[in-house]
Amino acid sequence: MTQFWKRVQALATFLHSRTFTVGMLSIVCAFVVVSITSMTNAVYVTRPEGRTLDFLMSSQPERIMDSVGLSSVSPSEVTVDGASSKFIEMDVSSPRTVTVKADGKTDTYEVETGKTVGDLLYENGVSYDGNDLLTPSAEKPLEDGDEIVLRRVDYEQHNVDEIIPYETVYKNTSLLKIGQNKCIQAGENGLLQKTYMRRTVDGVEEEEQLLGEQILEQPVKETILVGSVSPISDLDFDLELDKDGKPLHYSKLLTHQAATGYSARNGARTASGRYAMTGHVAVNPHEIPYGSRLYIVSPDNKFVYGCAIAADTGTGLMADVVDVDLFYDTYEESVLNGRRVVDIYVLD
Repeated sequence: MTQFWKRVQALATFLHSRTFTVGMLSIVCAFVVVSITSMTNAVYVTRPEGRTLDFLMSSQPERIMDSVGLSSVSPSEVTVDGASSKFIEMDVSSPRTVTVKADGKTDTYEVETGKTVGDLLYENGVSYDGNDLLTPSAEKPLEDGDEIVLRRVDYEQHNVDEIIPYETVYKNTSLLKIGQNKCIQAGENGLLQKTYMRRTVDGVEEEEQLLGEQILEQPVKETILVGSVSPISDLDFDLELDKDGKPLHYSKLLTHQAATGYSARNGARTASGRYAMTGHVAVNPHEIPYGSRLYIVSPDNKFVYGCAIAADTGTGLMADVVDVDLFYDTYEESVLNGRRVVDIYVLD
């Protein structure tokens, strides 16, 4: 029993001590702070002159309006967000009026706080894509007096055909008499197609870029033969000629030889393996070996084939029907050659 009273006496002493008093006071303060905090709301009020922050116990919009000095403002003019949370937004700023210029017309809208350019266009059914030009940007929050401009940008690919004029080539030849001309190949214009990308803004062309070009038809050269005493062959052996145009130095002369003309497709080769080209002629290799350098001219010097190389042969040559077959670039020239009498100077 004595032990029990000692404990009671100790408890009474503790309850009257400063430690107990401070502890109890701390608990009460903490309770009060928690209670006040749980009941307090942060209220942000946006007015035309600026934005303020108040801490209020009430969450009722009407009471909040009275507390922040908005009792004279109609509730219909106030936008309230977050009424059920601890952070309440009240907007009593003047209505935001913005204009939208798009597709040839101008529309005016009144918008709420926080709405962006993109929101306004979406809500009003104004669509656009990545090519279109929108100012200001879709992410910008709208402000009073903003002017939104949407410009439609389109890209269109198109082709333009252009004529490629043909070229006229004049070719001197002793196949014709001096003063005569003959067209052996009619010229034809070619066709060039250019591809462009056209950029239009609101229907007005602003830029055109060339993407590429393609030749649809190659032009055909017009070839005109002009009568001349110039050699037909382009080969040049740097010969010394006398006043009559005959070689001064040669190893053998074959006179009054029958000469015909022939032609072949591009890239054709001769019997000796050389490419068929003007200056390479066909012979009987038993009489004139392949590779022999020659100079061929008519006895009266009015026809000059010029320097040549023995490079080819044929049935008529091996049968001694003809003595030399002169190669020409075109079939028309070979026909003009016909059958002629020439002197063949074997230079080697």
